[in-house]
Amino acid sequence: MDCLVLTARVVWDTDRHVATVDNLPLEGAGDSVKQAQDDLIQAMRAWIESHDGTDSLERALADAGFPGVEEETELQLEFVE
Repeated sequence: MDCLVLTARVVWDTDRHVATVDNLPLEGAGDSVKQAQDDLIQAMRAWIESHDGTDSLERALADAGFPGVEEETELQLEFVE
């Protein structure tokens, strides 16, 4: 099974931590880094589920610069500093 590792970052934004995934319109937020990461993971799961059963996830990922993703491809978030 193929695996696509998506890079995620958490930054401080005025009054909260904000987590984002490079090249994707996904965001999580929280009072702590862990809360922002957890919120982003939930947003990512919901985003994937919203595309479930269609080929729109593959198209969305290809449009974001991740071509060749198939339904069986495992998606993994890697948080970097």
